[in-house]
This record gives sequence, structure tokens and C-alpha cells, in this order.
Amino acid sequence: MRDRLAISTGAACSSGVESPSHVLQALGLSQEAMDGALRMGIGKFTTDEEIERAAEILIATVRDIRQAMDAN
Repeated sequence: MRDRLAISTGAACSSGVESPSHVLQALGLSQEAMDGALRMGIGKFTTDEEIERAAEILIATVRDIRQAMDAN
């Protein structure tokens, strides 16, 4: 998926930091939710079609991961 989307598992302002994002903590998320969080950015030139395609890629990837986990 990373070859098709720009994603990160951490906050942009804390690159290389191992602690959870202060923003996610402020939202009151559980540790499990913070550990599984992904960050994706969009810009003012990002089109609706690009957002739809990103959603399709994420949905397909989650489906593939779930199928692989069920097979084990």
C-alpha cells in the first residue's frame, strides 16, 4: 500500500519519536487505537477522485490483511 499512498504511523511533527501522538492522546483514544493509527495528508490540490482512490486502496488492503489473518 505504501507504494501507492503517502501514509505514516506517526505525527508529522514527531518524526522518529516513539511516543504516541499528543493529538491522539488529547482525543482520548485507547492505546490500541493509537498504536493502529495511520496518518494521511491531503492538500488543497488533492482531488475528490484521488481521495476516492485512496479509500478504495485502504479498503482493499484491510480486506487482504483480514483474509490473511483468517487463513492462519
